Amino acid sequence: MMKIAVAQVGSIKGAAAENAEAVVRWIEQAAGEGIVLTVFPECCLTGYVYNDRAELEAAAIAADGPEIERIRAACAEASMHAVVGLFEADGGRVYNTALLIGPDGVIGRHRKRHLPFLGGDRFVDQPEGIEPAVFDSPVGKVGLAICYEIRFPEVVRTLVLSGAEIVVLPTNWPVASRILADLFTPVRAAENFVYFLAANRNDNEDGTAFLGSSQIVDPIGKVIAHAGTETGLFSADVDLERARNKTIIFESGEFEIAPFKDRKPETYRL
Repeated sequence: MMKIAVAQVGSIKGAAAENAEAVVRWIEQAAGEGIVLTVFPECCLTGYVYNDRAELEAAAIAADGPEIERIRAACAEASMHAVVGLFEADGGRVYNTALLIGPDGVIGRHRKRHLPFLGGDRFVDQPEGIEPAVFDSPVGKVGLAICYEIRFPEVVRTLVLSGAEIVVLPTNWPVASRILADLFTPVRAAENFVYFLAANRNDNEDGTAFLGSSQIVDPIGKVIAHAGTETGLFSADVDLERARNKTIIFESGEFEIAPFKDRKPETYRL
């Protein structure tokens, strides 16, 4: 068993250094609670609601910049792994990115591919590559997706088929997206027999109110931690063996469900 958490926190638009310091404080608190993986919201380091490309470029930060190094150092001090979101500047391009960071640095990166017409996502660049964002780590095999990508069942299924035991979704769900928190999140966990962590914010940025409802869901779709509208760390103890077992036996030899074994991908073509 290990303890993992979602951090339901707000961000200050365009204040990456200040946001990074806030992340560090939450990491320190999480370590004191015995947490080994903490997931922060989408774009928690940069803010999200940008209204043109120039404004977005001015706020974007590098994935190897001082803010990330500050978080890495905090992870090293706390023996923590953390997932943080940012608008990432890279060679004149800007991506909506999630980073899995450990004591030794960045373990993995996912650049959001499915982009809604909302906030800064209206102005980011489309990333290259199609490889699933699944990374081996001391806290298990972690799959990364971002916010709107929960609407695409193929995204999470591909992560799990690639070995993910924990799927992490940093998100900036506005109030109008409640269906994603209430319905999509437990369904994605249950249909893939995987732990699913959705970390949202609960504040207001430039007139956009965010929903909260950060949560941890177990492999049968049971919500085992839920933030409501509160600020803080919300944790649960998890057993990754449950996510590795893709068969449910109700009665041995009589009633067994094994959706992954029973898949027929050759029949799914259009």
